[in-house]
Formats: sequence, C-alpha cells, structure tokens
Amino acid sequence: MANNAVPKIEGHASFYTHLKNGRVDKARVMGLEGERFVEKILVGRKYYQAPVITSRICGICPVIHSTTSTRAMETAVGISASKQTETLRELLLCGQMIQSHSLHLYLLVAPDYMGVSSSFELQKDHPEIFSKAVELKKYADLIVEVIGGRAVHPISNVVGGFKKLPSSEGLEKISEQFDQVAETAEETVRFFASLSLPEIKRDIIYSSLFDTKKYAYYSGDVKTTAGDLFKAENYTNYVYEELVPYNRAKFATLQGKTMMVGAIARYSMNRNKLNKEVISLIDKLKIKDKFDNPFENILAQAIENYHFVLESKNIVDYFLREGLKKEKVKEPKKMSKGTSACEAPRGTLFHHYEVDKDGYITKCDIITPTVQFLPALEYDIKNLSPLLKGKKKNEQTEIVEMLIRAFDPCITCATH
Repeated sequence: MANNAVPKIEGHASFYTHLKNGRVDKARVMGLEGERFVEKILVGRKYYQAPVITSRICGICPVIHSTTSTRAMETAVGISASKQTETLRELLLCGQMIQSHSLHLYLLVAPDYMGVSSSFELQKDHPEIFSKAVELKKYADLIVEVIGGRAVHPISNVVGGFKKLPSSEGLEKISEQFDQVAETAEETVRFFASLSLPEIKRDIIYSSLFDTKKYAYYSGDVKTTAGDLFKAENYTNYVYEELVPYNRAKFATLQGKTMMVGAIARYSMNRNKLNKEVISLIDKLKIKDKFDNPFENILAQAIENYHFVLESKNIVDYFLREGLKKEKVKEPKKMSKGTSACEAPRGTLFHHYEVDKDGYITKCDIITPTVQFLPALEYDIKNLSPLLKGKKKNEQTEIVEMLIRAFDPCITCATH
C-alpha cells in the first residue's frame, strides 16, 4: 500500500506499507521536501546571523528555532542571559506552542474525527469548531508579535537579549484576551478527550526536557524513560543520527533504540508539573497519567495547549505587575562552542554551534524532533495491523494517514 502524498501535515511526505498475512511487515515514511542545507549555509556567517537564518527553516516553527539558536550561540560566545530575557523567551515559546498545537489540532486533525476531508469543509460544516482554532491562533500570534516584534520570524530576540522590549500596552492587550482564550483552551481539552481514538498499544522510550520544579520547555536536562539524564551539550553521546537510503530526512535514535518525543512524551513524563488548573481538569475528566497509544499525542497537545495559555497569563501578569527594566544587549566575551535544547511543539530540538576567534561560524548541527520520532512512526505503522485487517485499501490508507497526522510531523524541519 502506497500513498503519493499525505494530506494535512506540515510539509510533504508519502508512505509505503507492505502487508503480509494480515500484518504490516514493512513500513516506510518518505519526506518529499528538498534539502536546503541550512547547516552548511551557516558556516562562514557571523554568530549573530544564526537565529535569523535558522528561523527560516519553517514557517510553523520559526520561534523555537530562533530561541534555541539564540541560547546555543550565547553559550558559544560567553553570554549569560538575564532573568528578564529568559522569562520573555519563555513567553515567546508559550506563543509558539499555542500557535502550532491549535493549528494542528483543529485544522489538520479535527477533520479526521468530524466526518470532513479538510479545514475548508470544517469551516463550512462546523464553524463553531473552526472558530476555536482562529481564536487560539490570534492570541498566540499576538504574544509573538508583542514580544518578538512580529508574528512570524521574530526579530526582537537576539543573541545577548532583546533589541526592543514589549510595551505595557501590548502586554495589556494580551491580558485583555486571556479569559476568553483560557475558556476556549479548556473546551479544547474537553473536546479532544471526548473523541473515540483508534487504539493501539506500544511500549517505547520517551524523551523530553526535565526540570525538578516546573514543566520544562525552555531549559532543563534531557531525561528518558530508559533511565538516561544528560545535559544538552552531551547530546551526541545519546542521540544518534543516520542517513537512510529512501528518505531525505535523517533518522535519529537513542543510542540505537527507537524513541518518541513531543507532547505525548512530555505529558507522560512531567504530568505532575502542569498548571494546577490543568491537573484539576484532567483529573475531573479521568484522563490517565501516562499515554501509551500514539493517537493520544493529540490529547497531550490539547492538554499542553491549555497549560501554555495559563502559563502565558502568569508571565504577562508578572511583567504588568513588576514592569520591565531597560537592558542593553550583551556583547560576546569569548568565541568557542555552545549547545542548547528547547522543547519545540513536536519535541526536543537541539542546536549546536562552533565559532572562530573572529565570530564566524565554523560548525552547525541541528537535530529536529521529527528526525527523532520518524523511526517510532514507522514502528507504529506496523502496530496498526489489527486495525487494518479486513479493511478496504482506501480505509487502510485513511488509518495510516490518521496515525501520521497524530504524530504531527514537520517534514520541512526534518529536511533542513
């Protein structure tokens, strides 16, 4: 069974599955995006250009690439960001999470469960559902625009701090929208918790950032359910990238073992660190503590969406109460190497740079979340065998496509 292109995902990909005696014995997911060789393009560029260029890897994920790149480069050039700068970046990433999760959940996934084929049909037949995506996206865009300077490819956040601080008027505008958006985010959790998801079980390694005090997404060590705990700068000892002959994207494993990253991993490993209101809701809805069905990644995203809306309120309220101090952008103190890991909507993102004495980049390495979970996606397509058995070919295709969409791959990032 083959498909020329999987609809309703970020980027372009196809899949191939081979069924033998009622079981899937071979599964392949092939990215169809062309390579752009961003890592090579950066070599020879000045250190401060890295966040600007890497944010162009993807139009859905520009904020996370910019922020992860900025943090890695600050380590490389000896800059320690202020607490204010780091908190503003955390707010930016709240916006990034809400932007991506809301679009994926409502415009790419919801049609699968609402009996329509596209977001256009969803808007026509279920305008009340479609409007929630618009509302959440507008709120997230406002956060990124106020903090980052514009809604796509932010420009205020740079190596060393912020070129321009958000205005109190902008923060007030975010605050004014909060109550309605929080209600919509809560309704989103209830809606996706009510769906009847296809059910398959799997036992797989989860990996995500970890912090003892909070739900980690901006900083922290990398923790896995295999018992690993390591700092971002040691990622090459754990995350192995390799080329596969049929794919333009690399595949990554955890020391040769298949792993899963993203919302399902973060939730399953860090549920107790979610906002208290979120925990209260998921307890009330009797949502389990750990997800073992890959289709449940969409429910994990809905839960995170609510968490990051509440997190954004806490940060905005803090700045409105305490105010923002004028700070100069810090200058480099050395030229060396640096690595950073942040949580992208789809999972842990690594950026690594090496810089020469004149501030020119000599090496760049980026490992995206989709690269890390592509092996898991192929593994879970094989686990679909019980759901595919006895189905017509078009029905089998639909089920495989639903699984691929549940993973939320970003093929553009994977083929950077």
